[in-house]
Amino acid sequence: MLRIITQSAEIDTELQRIRDRPYRDEIQAKEVAVGEILDRIKHQGDQGLFEPFDTLTTPTNLKVSGSDLDAAYQKIPKELLDAIQTVTQKLESFYQQQLPKPWVKFEDDDVVVGKRYTPVKRAGIYVPWDQGSPISRVLMQTLPAKIAKVPEIILVSPPDETGKVPPDILVAAQVTGVNQVYRLGGAKAIAALAYGTETIPKVEAITGTGGLDVILAKRMVYGTVTTDTPVDASELLIMADETANPSYIAADLLAQVEQDPSSAVIILTTDLTVAQHIQTKVQEKLQDNAHGILCEKAIAHYSLIIVVESLEQAINLTNQFAPYYVMLTLGEPWDVVEKIRTVGSLFIGSTTPKTIGDYLGNGGVILPPSGLIRYASSVRVETFLKPSHLMEYSSAALKKLAHALEILALAEGLPGSADAISLRSLEREDY
Repeated sequence: MLRIITQSAEIDTELQRIRDRPYRDEIQAKEVAVGEILDRIKHQGDQGLFEPFDTLTTPTNLKVSGSDLDAAYQKIPKELLDAIQTVTQKLESFYQQQLPKPWVKFEDDDVVVGKRYTPVKRAGIYVPWDQGSPISRVLMQTLPAKIAKVPEIILVSPPDETGKVPPDILVAAQVTGVNQVYRLGGAKAIAALAYGTETIPKVEAITGTGGLDVILAKRMVYGTVTTDTPVDASELLIMADETANPSYIAADLLAQVEQDPSSAVIILTTDLTVAQHIQTKVQEKLQDNAHGILCEKAIAHYSLIIVVESLEQAINLTNQFAPYYVMLTLGEPWDVVEKIRTVGSLFIGSTTPKTIGDYLGNGGVILPPSGLIRYASSVRVETFLKPSHLMEYSSAALKKLAHALEILALAEGLPGSADAISLRSLEREDY
């Protein structure tokens, strides 16, 4: 049952419980096992990938063949292919706007400063098929890499019970420009991408989410490669007033938890009647939902309706909780937009469901969990780019700044830095 909280004393306790919910008791035990997998593959390569009697996957069939890639098109409905192509076009336009532009500025005294962006040589994309939205996971990782002009994009996905990667993933990978696809899952896949094996080439950047083993593996290989933000579980916060449509909000809640049963939905409303109607609508919709039992458990554990005293209190709680997704189902939503400081994707108005963003460019399900949005972000074009600053100072320009720079260097106890400046600022070069 979706609970309604009306007592302010419970609010902080419940929000903290939800924020701390995923995996906390499992992490310590799992870290050792994941570390052993990473170490084995780092030193043994392909040999470290396989358990004894593993007959579904071997070094010779890790890579998905061209014939399997071609056959995948025949295994999905034409309507699905058309939908993938339509959304891909929309997303390419969206991500194109994210592409940062290099710049160069010519200043006085022949000073040149600038910035450039270089794509990583090879990107590794991890896509599990046994979690929600596998097609979206492909699109929202590979397209930013494509727009960044990454020369080689590798997708790794665990095989199903027949040893195959599902055809919808294979089609989405081809439509979006993936160069190679491999059958491998869990921490092994992350290790193979990070360190490279005889079969799977080493990458420079890894993105994607999965179970706890994938999360921990990504944390452990960070530094060897760059990774996106480690993902635990996502949150959707919905702000509603008396104008909100309870049926819409109930549908939004179910849309979120069916993607990931560990995700949470927090509804903040100023109207107790609206809260009660939402609660009723959620129970009604659960009866007809294909994931009803699973969703019901997730809602009971991780979702809440909080009745607040004012819109200002709702804004303050939103900024404190710092969810990735925020929906403003308010009569005057634009009055609130500038007051929401910590948010990854903001959906404005009752006719803008969060599902729009799932398919059309807010990072989808590849995103940081609650609180991390203060300093992290979802997979984006910049994830696959390495920025470099450019500087050129003429002798005249350096001389004008030399004294100030030397004073600063000496004040910080860096005589070598001061000397590097003073030698170049002398009127007569003395080697």
